[in-house]
Amino acid sequence: MVSCQNCGTEVKDDVKFCQNCGSEIIHETSDNVNKTKFCANCGFKMAENVKFCPSCGAPTSPESRAVVQNAAQVNQKSPVLAAILSFLIVGLGQIYLGLTKKGILLFIGAVISGFLMLIIIGWITWLIVWGYAIYDAYNSANKINMGIHVNDTIDFNDL
Repeated sequence: MVSCQNCGTEVKDDVKFCQNCGSEIIHETSDNVNKTKFCANCGFKMAENVKFCPSCGAPTSPESRAVVQNAAQVNQKSPVLAAILSFLIVGLGQIYLGLTKKGILLFIGAVISGFLMLIIIGWITWLIVWGYAIYDAYNSANKINMGIHVNDTIDFNDL
C-alpha cells in the first residue's frame, strides 16, 4: 500500500487516484521522487500533481483554473437586479441571491415596522430595514461574483 501525497490516506498499489481527496497518486520512481510545487496563492508546499491547494483551495493548474473561471461566469448574479428586487419588496434581492434566511428576516422586520407605523417609530425602522436590504443585496451580489462566501445571516459589522 502507498500513501496519498496530498492527504496521507493509504491506498492500494494499483490505483491512480486517491479515494479520499481525488488527487493523482504518484508512485515513487527515480523520475518523480521529489517533484513538488508551491501554491501561488498561499505558498503551501504540495505534490506536483495536485490540482487544488489543500491549504487554501486555490486552483494550481491551468485546467483547474479554467474550470473555476467557467463555473464563476455561469453563477454571476446581477447586483443591480438584486438591489431593485429589494427596493420593490424588502428581502427579495437576498432571496434572488440564495440568501433565503436573510431575506425572510428582513421581510419580517419590514412587516413589524409596518405595524409600528401606528406609532411614529415604525416609519424610521421601516426606512432603516428597507435601506439596509437594498445596500446588502447589492454588496452581497458583488461578493458572490468575486467568489467571497456570504453568510445567510444579518451582520451589521459589514456596514
